[in-house]
Amino acid sequence: MNQSLTPPCWHCGQPAPSGAFTARTPEGSRDACCPGCAAAIETIYGMGLDDYYRIRQDEAPAPDARRAELDLALFEIPDLLAPHCASLPDGERLQLQLSGLTCAACSWLIEKALSTQPGVSRASVNLAGMTLTVDYQGAPQARETARRIQQLGYGVSLPGDPAATAANRREHKRLLGRLILAGLGAMQAMMYSMALYIGVFDGSDAVYEWVFRLASFFVATPVVFYAGWPFFQGAWRGLRNRNLTMDTPIALALFLAWGGSLVAMFTGGSHVYFDSAAMFVFFLLISRWLEHRQRQAINAGYARLGDTLPRAVRRLSGDQAQWVSLRQVAAGDRLLLIQGDVVPVDGRIIDGQGTFDEAALTGESVPISRGLHSCLVAGARLQEGSITLQAECAADHSQIARIAEQVELASRERLDVIRDWHRIAPLFTAAVLLLAAFTLLWHWPAGPGEAFDHTLAVLVITCPCALALAVPLTLSATLGTALREGVLVASPRQLLRLPHIGGVLFDKTGTLTLGRFSLVDTQVAGEGQKADLLAIVSALEWNNPHPLAQAFRDIARNPQMTDILPDGNGITGNLQGQQWRISGAPQQARPGTTCLQLSRDGAVQLYLWLQDSIREESAAVTRALRQQGLAVRMATGDNDAAAGPVARELSLEEWRAGMKPADKTRWLKELQTTTTQMMVGDGINDAEAMLAADVSVATANATSLAQRAAGLYLLKDNLQAIPALPALARRCQRTIRQNLTWALLYNLLAVPFAVAGWIPPWAAAIGMSASSLLVTLNATRVTRWKSSSC
Repeated sequence: MNQSLTPPCWHCGQPAPSGAFTARTPEGSRDACCPGCAAAIETIYGMGLDDYYRIRQDEAPAPDARRAELDLALFEIPDLLAPHCASLPDGERLQLQLSGLTCAACSWLIEKALSTQPGVSRASVNLAGMTLTVDYQGAPQARETARRIQQLGYGVSLPGDPAATAANRREHKRLLGRLILAGLGAMQAMMYSMALYIGVFDGSDAVYEWVFRLASFFVATPVVFYAGWPFFQGAWRGLRNRNLTMDTPIALALFLAWGGSLVAMFTGGSHVYFDSAAMFVFFLLISRWLEHRQRQAINAGYARLGDTLPRAVRRLSGDQAQWVSLRQVAAGDRLLLIQGDVVPVDGRIIDGQGTFDEAALTGESVPISRGLHSCLVAGARLQEGSITLQAECAADHSQIARIAEQVELASRERLDVIRDWHRIAPLFTAAVLLLAAFTLLWHWPAGPGEAFDHTLAVLVITCPCALALAVPLTLSATLGTALREGVLVASPRQLLRLPHIGGVLFDKTGTLTLGRFSLVDTQVAGEGQKADLLAIVSALEWNNPHPLAQAFRDIARNPQMTDILPDGNGITGNLQGQQWRISGAPQQARPGTTCLQLSRDGAVQLYLWLQDSIREESAAVTRALRQQGLAVRMATGDNDAAAGPVARELSLEEWRAGMKPADKTRWLKELQTTTTQMMVGDGINDAEAMLAADVSVATANATSLAQRAAGLYLLKDNLQAIPALPALARRCQRTIRQNLTWALLYNLLAVPFAVAGWIPPWAAAIGMSASSLLVTLNATRVTRWKSSSC
């Protein structure tokens, strides 16, 4: 496959489909991307200013063809590709970033084109995240993949490429500019056309009627061919690749409405419909801009997710530690970890001991001590101590990597109702053309002029604008409303499942609770005032990274404490010649609490009880869910003593403690045998269950993997939005049904009358515009929806 790259427009440099638009110049024809650029090229040459192009090209660092080759060369550099590659049993997987996609048909086209590339076993496009995942049999042929995508007319880059991010911002700004132009142009064209529709001018005012038609033409033409150019470009791209996208019927309707009006204007027809064409573009761009804005919000949400594992680690060679990339770690390597480090791979401790925060992995809120021969999983954080870890596998084979793989697989979804519309779009287009041809032949005996008017009425009244807007505009409005309520919807399909859920399974630590410890009680066991003793505790814990130490951050510390050092499972310090030590006191623990003790020269002076506080809104949220008839349950990795008080305070119907990730998933699947389930969590340990859930919600404080596993995640650090989500989903479903019913009913009722010749073109234009406007206004009603829960 040796196709050349799409040539650039001679005027603006944007991709110009070869032969679609050309400008005649003394130096020969020049490629243009649209009629506006073609007119600009001819005007510049006609005024004798052709040096403009020579000067501009001399100043350019390189022609566009060379720039394209340079872009492709980036996909041949192993060091650039490595962060985005993952090993497979029979090859490698590469993830790329895409741009320029508008619908599910674009995704299908890219997947189909890449499936024929030698060495590619599978290609999958995630439209929401605008990402492409390609599995290769052997080494990745990234350059050939990128070249094929460019030939299809789409943009491709490596994830995180600053140039691609800037290009995406420019695309969004350009789309907004097109939308504003279309809105202003549609209103202005309607002002001119309204006088023509109501018959203001009589025979003596023919010259003014001509002026109004000409004014409408000049206003609507830039709207159709500049603001509406994305639809023409998408249709041309699909036809060039022998594929009918959703843009095909839209572009056809736009061109015929504009072209038919132009013919009517010069042949003395009764009406022109430039205003209708301009309104088509405006309504369609509203939907596309809202979808593009939502896609940016989703991408921004993913961009905020930091990597769970470190990029570099200390690998021991003999007694010397050397920094290496995490990708270089292999099974058997010895890694040195010190306080604050994140465990990079699954492994076993072969030297040293430490205290680990495994809350993200197991849900256990209290850090756990691990010693010689203890097994560790990637993602745990070393809070105290230093260890030597022997890796049991490479980073891309660890438990956390396997969960990440499941997340990636789950993210490759399509929204069925939109996908089904794209499937019927070619049939709809063919039906419209057949009806138009039948109408033309039927009315031809009455005269060509009358036959053309009736045919144009059929083409205008059956424009798929209302059908095209019905679903995506409603979804975009719903997703925007969810954002306003503090929920980012990454999976619209999960959102639409919400009305059918029968139960909600909550994680405990960090979800129903804050995941932060607070001081709930103290008891003086020796001499001294409690305030003075608390000041000593605060001084000892001031620089301690341990989660329990956070409870003392707001307590004034004694500034005279010196020589503060870790001491086994505690911390010691000197104050006026006396040694003070804070350590655990498990024998004094109460249900739902952790107990610490402060000692002076070995004698206990103060006991402190700490507790992970329940979120203020948790009781109201769980109560609101129960009032909706949902069964509310809790699954946690904490022990019974810590989980029991939380479950009792929230009046939970059922709860289970000491659960590992696989246990949560198993329980969730058991519940799914009777009803649809929603999972709410925040940790890596919740990701597996969230992937298995019908609907999954991640909290604002969730780990990266939990957020990516979720179809919805909360932007505000509370749970108040959760009870309102089913009602919002029901509103979305009801609006979609209303819009689809109206759009289909309108076509079924209006088309027979248009074919029979009972509807003039001007009435067809008004009917079509009213239909699209009704769908648009009904969809935007979702934006006025208000949450009434909690």
